[in-house]
Amino acid sequence: MHFNGRLIFKTVSVILLLEGITMLIPFAFACYFREYASATSFFCVMVVCITFGETMRRVVKKTSKKIKAREGYFTVIISWLFVILLGAMPYLWTEQSYSFIDCWFESCAGWTTTGCTVMNPDLMPRSILLWKAINGWLGGMGIILLTISIFPRLGIGGQKMAAAEVPGPELDKLTARFGDTAKISYGMYIFLTVLEFLLLLPTGMGPYYALANTLSTISTSGCINMSATQTAFALTPYVRFILSTFSLLGGTNFLVFFLLYVRKFGLAVRHFEARVYVIIIAVVTCVITLNLYHSTRYTSLADAFGDGVMQTIAFSSTTGFVVTDISMWPTLSKVLLVILALVGGCGFSTSGGLKTIRAIVFFKLIIRGIYKRIHPRAIKPIMIQGKPVSAQNASSITVYILLYFALLMFGSLVLSLDNFGMETTLSAVVATISTNGTCFGMLTGSDFSFFSGPAKLFLTILMLAGRPELYAVLIMFSPSYWNSDRASQ
Repeated sequence: MHFNGRLIFKTVSVILLLEGITMLIPFAFACYFREYASATSFFCVMVVCITFGETMRRVVKKTSKKIKAREGYFTVIISWLFVILLGAMPYLWTEQSYSFIDCWFESCAGWTTTGCTVMNPDLMPRSILLWKAINGWLGGMGIILLTISIFPRLGIGGQKMAAAEVPGPELDKLTARFGDTAKISYGMYIFLTVLEFLLLLPTGMGPYYALANTLSTISTSGCINMSATQTAFALTPYVRFILSTFSLLGGTNFLVFFLLYVRKFGLAVRHFEARVYVIIIAVVTCVITLNLYHSTRYTSLADAFGDGVMQTIAFSSTTGFVVTDISMWPTLSKVLLVILALVGGCGFSTSGGLKTIRAIVFFKLIIRGIYKRIHPRAIKPIMIQGKPVSAQNASSITVYILLYFALLMFGSLVLSLDNFGMETTLSAVVATISTNGTCFGMLTGSDFSFFSGPAKLFLTILMLAGRPELYAVLIMFSPSYWNSDRASQ
């Protein structure tokens, strides 16, 4: 099997160059906080990334931008593996004596926006914690680029993946040119980030926590432990509102922001997936609030609503932050939160999970199946926003959902070898494959440190599979992918 080596090498080089440049931020904070070991590690990795990336970018000759589907998938995986590997080096070279497996897990949790940890956040250097939040911010934007900017360059396979993400011809891309789409998406993402940062600054948490929480929420990575940071600032109603609002925005389809950008306010308000997403959150919030209040764990309906709405948004957007002891919540509330994490946010968003649009189409397929049993000769297409979903897209979504739950069962089977409780085992798989980062059992604090080394490595595979939409990772295990005689070019 032959690959376009020059294009792959050049792409990875540019990505490493950008990773090195972003290390300037935690390096500056490490110097400010006098975390000299962390500053040294950031400086060394930064020099390697920038030097190697810029040199290779200039040395490698230009090549055709048109690449085949298999080359595209390979480039995506190699890029993710390289950024995770080099992103793990600052953890490894600090004075905390972290193992390589733990550093790899922590870096992968950051880049995939899973946000879970195997390290004590109270003992972690602040510059390292900020680096993880930066990883989450970059990883959150990365999934948008993969679906609406990079994948269309991969050929027919990439376009089918983007179509399966959000069915409907008008949702395949935001503009005629995908380069323009990427620029607009980045602009909206940066604007939301700056806006949240400015809104958090007056709260008294300081620039560091304002930046870290901003990067954690808008990317839906949830890298900052809310309980651990309450000593630095109070989770006032205003802070809760800002964090919840921007987590919600991070899980919303970016097409809504694009429609607002081009002043098509009516279309933005009527966007079907976004409306269903908000309705689901509102309904589940009401149910959880009443369930908490009547369970006698809350004496105030306002407190039950405050925790209920924040945790509902955290799980539905797969941000995964925790502001209260959810392990003691009633079973109904727990089950609802798990379902929200599995479904996730909207397509074309920074959240993980199945995506709301897939759940909508799948539900409509079930309703149609029941209807066809009664009226076998009837023609009843699946309609989204007044347009029919093609049979190809409907089939692709069905296969993806079946694959998602098959991986969920297989992951649970593998993790059961560590012999922890059923709730903890299933929660670990749900937390990683949905990139929520937290769940129930022993994982309500997003702490995965009790798992064995092999289990941690397997969990990083689940994180990677959950971030670039399963196929990019699972296709690497297909024999036909590596056999050029059998694989379709």
